[in-house]
Amino acid sequence: MSNNLQGLDQDRMVVLSLRPRFAEAILAGVKTLELRRTVPKIVIPTRALLYAASPVRALVGTCVITSVRTADLAALWEEHGPRSELSFHEFQQYFEGVNTGTALTLSEPQALSRPIPLQDLREKPRNFRPPQSFAYVDTKTGNRLMRTAA
Repeated sequence: MSNNLQGLDQDRMVVLSLRPRFAEAILAGVKTLELRRTVPKIVIPTRALLYAASPVRALVGTCVITSVRTADLAALWEEHGPRSELSFHEFQQYFEGVNTGTALTLSEPQALSRPIPLQDLREKPRNFRPPQSFAYVDTKTGNRLMRTAA
């Protein structure tokens, strides 16, 4: 997908909470797939805001989710494991107790000009709270958050 973002969900964005090493790998273009235990209810394509969890605790960039695929774990690992930047052991630990998982295909990663620390995000009128896994924000709020990095 090129920089043509027409067709993006105009109503909302998704905030993905990530370990810092995964946020960095996405922004570097190395990690093109995010695995999740829960299926997000999104329109494809959807803009995602990337929140790097502790110890970074900051909004660090964006990307576009271009596909969502749910499958049994064996198929998920076989098809997408190498792009997830997880070891097989990490994959097994993450999906312990469930039979299926979801793969989010990511494209167009863009680092913010400066990360927005959680403290700054909490000062906004919407009182931002980082999600455990992911959360939805309306597009107006998402755009406002990204503009604070400028």
